[in-house]
Amino acid sequence: MIEPVDSTTFETVADGTALTVVDFWADWCGPCKMQTPALEALDEDYDGQIKFASVDVDQNKAIAERFQIMSIPALVIFKNGQPAEKVVGFHPQAALKKYLDQKLAEVATAN
Repeated sequence: MIEPVDSTTFETVADGTALTVVDFWADWCGPCKMQTPALEALDEDYDGQIKFASVDVDQNKAIAERFQIMSIPALVIFKNGQPAEKVVGFHPQAALKKYLDQKLAEVATAN
């Protein structure tokens, strides 16, 4: 299950895990609702390899502002605890899997 986080728990998300994906979304966002099942499936596929979390931008405006989230859905990719990339818009599960496989390969070669 993708861990929902807020301002009190956000700092535990990117706790140094090699790769963390944080999904910024809102309940009223149609593309966000389409993205969620793909992320949930990927969370299962990458169990233990990639950590997934989600942030409701309406409930956590300060976090969204901190990462300059202007459009949703948006994914912020953390590498070793630091924000490294942002992916904006809806992406099919296969495209996200290909992207995340590439990111895992980059982390593996960096270590």
